[in-house]
Amino acid sequence: MSFEIYLESVDREQGHSHWIDVLQFPACIGRHPDCEVHLDGVRISRRHAELRRDERGDLEIHDLDSTNGTFVNGERISEPTLVFDGDLIHVGDRELRVVRQRIAGASKAASKTQIGIGTLPNRFPAAARALNDLMQRGLVTAYSQPIVDREDRIVARELLGRSQHPSLESAPGPLFQLAGTLGREIALSEMMRRRGFALADAVQHEHAWFFNIHPRELGDPDRLLKELADLRGLYPMLKLVLEVHETAVTDQSNIASICRELRAMEIALAYDDFGAGQARLRELVEVPPDYLKFDISLVRGVNEAGSPRRRVLESLNSMIRDLGIRTVAEGVEDAATAEACREVGVDLLQGYYCGWPEPLE
Repeated sequence: MSFEIYLESVDREQGHSHWIDVLQFPACIGRHPDCEVHLDGVRISRRHAELRRDERGDLEIHDLDSTNGTFVNGERISEPTLVFDGDLIHVGDRELRVVRQRIAGASKAASKTQIGIGTLPNRFPAAARALNDLMQRGLVTAYSQPIVDREDRIVARELLGRSQHPSLESAPGPLFQLAGTLGREIALSEMMRRRGFALADAVQHEHAWFFNIHPRELGDPDRLLKELADLRGLYPMLKLVLEVHETAVTDQSNIASICRELRAMEIALAYDDFGAGQARLRELVEVPPDYLKFDISLVRGVNEAGSPRRRVLESLNSMIRDLGIRTVAEGVEDAATAEACREVGVDLLQGYYCGWPEPLE
């Protein structure tokens, strides 16, 4: 018998845990994106600790001169320390439990860690392996959905990432949920973005291309901006609009800094899903975007007589357009809703009525 090693990460605030796979040894633990075990946390060093196999194949942990120390079962370590099944490792403010799972009929040399999670179905280990395969082989593509003006002319398109892996759903929602349990949502977002830009560049340069980022990417603006600068260098002719979800626009200094860099790269900014959360008006004044997209929750029902949504949408649209921001209505699914949005004065429309997502390949 041989064993697979997992690290169970406990999120005590949200009341759930997930298991982190260790794909190779040594495995660095820290905040740096290149770490094999990537963890976020203000008390975690960029390269905090390292898991290694000793000469007998047993698991040991080394502290990498971290600021806040590495602890095994409550004791701070200063030397390489063996860890066993059930041991608790504290890295900064994160708690990790060592889990060993027995594997029949596999040698140590050939064994490979898998992942399990208590809050997901039993098929999760297989799905995790499929996601790793998708990432290694780049099995993603892009769709585009048209955005039309008040005369129904296509003036822009939104890039939408899709999986091409035969064992995974193509829709991005479940895919990013899976990637999130593995800490790979940023890498997946980057992969989809690179593929989408390449396909968009091969299609045409006339329309603007709206594209999304994962909310976690705002936590590492240097990485995000470097990637966008690299892509801008590869595709200088594309008209690009970066979408940021309205709930992520909370750190005004961070967004303002990102906005300045985007302007230098000639990339426009859009606030997405406005109205889905707190509809923060302050950010519109402090860091005004080029576009604002009204969430479907504000758009649906605007064609109904006496609809309060219509009055709210009309007031918001008037105020936002007075700030020089172009408005987009999302979720336009029928002619009556489209006409109501035009009457309200919304600049651009997006939804199934305006056009279904279609593959770029």
